[in-house]
Amino acid sequence: MSLKEQLEASALQVNDYIYSLLRGKPKILYEASSHLIRTGGKRLRPFLVMKSFELFDRDIRKVVPVAAGLELIHNFTLVHDDIMDHDLVRHNAPTVHAKYGIPLAIISGDILFAKAFEAIVLGMKKANIKENIIIRVLELAVKSSITVCEGQAKDLRMSSSKRFYSKETYFDMIRSKTATLFETACMVGSIVGDAGEKNEKFMASFGRYLGIAFQLVDDLLGIVGDPKLTGKPVGSDLREGKKTLALSLALKLANDEDRIKIQRVFGKRKITQEEMQEVLKIIYDTKVADKVRDEARFYANKALSILKRYPDSPAKESLSELTNFIVVRNL
Repeated sequence: MSLKEQLEASALQVNDYIYSLLRGKPKILYEASSHLIRTGGKRLRPFLVMKSFELFDRDIRKVVPVAAGLELIHNFTLVHDDIMDHDLVRHNAPTVHAKYGIPLAIISGDILFAKAFEAIVLGMKKANIKENIIIRVLELAVKSSITVCEGQAKDLRMSSSKRFYSKETYFDMIRSKTATLFETACMVGSIVGDAGEKNEKFMASFGRYLGIAFQLVDDLLGIVGDPKLTGKPVGSDLREGKKTLALSLALKLANDEDRIKIQRVFGKRKITQEEMQEVLKIIYDTKVADKVRDEARFYANKALSILKRYPDSPAKESLSELTNFIVVRNL
């Protein structure tokens, strides 16, 4: 089974579980809260939960509620992020606030967050998971949710500033905003799989390195990606003034004239499509994509080195394939 087929298969399991939670009245609330889930998404975080679990256990039913819970936390952040970033398209479809309005979108995000913990606590109880395991998973879900919010606040602070921050500050932000949920996904999968403390730490590190690699490429695709593949409007990071590694490198690599053109559109919402296309071509011509993917490969290799500790298995192969895909992906 190809990686794509594996992702689709795990997504079906998780989606079914999530849809069972997102039912109720008022109907419009649950329709809005499930909107992004119904429009697509790769379901990487639940996949990581499930495959990290399968390194140590086979009964996947034990971990589906946890996988669904982390995906709901992720979707909660997407709904609110789209509002903050004024993005109107995700997965080639209208964002929740674009389709249902900001007030309902905010409530939709809130209920996704609440339903995440319903999935983790009640779902794990129904799966007969031991109470001490449920408490540990719950603690990690809470901690990572707080860290994600802190990371988003760091991103907002960086975007609102006129200056570019250091590479270290950028990496601190993406570790909080993105890598922490990858780390949690891999750690909780190993916890439910009864992997033991040493393996839990190894899998947490694997997820953290993978999450950093993922966000590096994601930021790159926000500038030079094909919107037909990414499902998101290209150039939105430029308009929002996002201080990504890709953009920082592009400014360093561009000549003086081109650097001025990039700075002219940076953080400006009202620019013409022609201006945006000119700047995107300038950035593309700096070959910044190669440098960012090299950086992502560095972290992906650190993740792969951790997997070498484990015997060959379908789950290990799946995690290795996903790690390599994350570096080269265009969507």
